[in-house]
Amino acid sequence: MAKSCVSRYCVDWFRVICELDDCKYDIQKISESIEIAYTTIHGWKMGTEPRHADGERLIKLWCKVTGKSRKDLPVLDASCWWSYHL
Repeated sequence: MAKSCVSRYCVDWFRVICELDDCKYDIQKISESIEIAYTTIHGWKMGTEPRHADGERLIKLWCKVTGKSRKDLPVLDASCWWSYHL
């Protein structure tokens, strides 16, 4: 059987945004920092997947603000993402 090249885990955008909020970066401040519309970021928090380049901008901000490295990103198991956000 061939191995899948797709990761079983995906970035938990909800937690990324919540962790930024814990560091005094609310959605408005995130929006201004990465130059993406407030409503778009709110959508990510509600479960929409960002485009790759936009997600990278948010990850870069998260790393800078939290002082954590990319390997510390909050992730969730892609097979049960739906149960986390109910």
